[in-house]
Amino acid sequence: MASLARNIFGAVAGAALLATPTASAIAETPANQNVSATTVAPLQVQYVDATGQSMRGAQGFAAAASRDKVAIVVWGGDRALQQEAYNAARDLTSVGIPAAFVLAPDHNSISGDAVFQVYAASVPRWDGEGGTNNASDVRPIMRQAALEAYREAFPAQLAALDLR
Repeated sequence: MASLARNIFGAVAGAALLATPTASAIAETPANQNVSATTVAPLQVQYVDATGQSMRGAQGFAAAASRDKVAIVVWGGDRALQQEAYNAARDLTSVGIPAAFVLAPDHNSISGDAVFQVYAASVPRWDGEGGTNNASDVRPIMRQAALEAYREAFPAQLAALDLR
């Protein structure tokens, strides 16, 4: 009687297992055929608005945002400068580098001027400044500075990416 119950239970359990999508896909895939990996959602830029913070507070937000990623920080500036820096962060996420964009308070009240920083692993790694007259240079400069900061702070993660 025990063996009959075992056989019935085994048949029911086996049928249930084959009915699951994973098991049936595995059963239908030949052993020498590659199985495609599941798709992963693309990275998104983490946006942090620290404009209402003190300078120290904004630095704390930038350090926190860059704990496990690179953060591009823009202190002041106009919309064009801020957008170019944000586009640099988007460029990084498009190749698999996690990035944050921190909009910090203006420190000098000059709308056509901004100070830029790059944080990685909660440490400021690069800074510079620019004005609206060279807004087109902001994106490539920030992208390169952030890539170098990421390389320095997270070499193992960068090595895992295929950045050819």
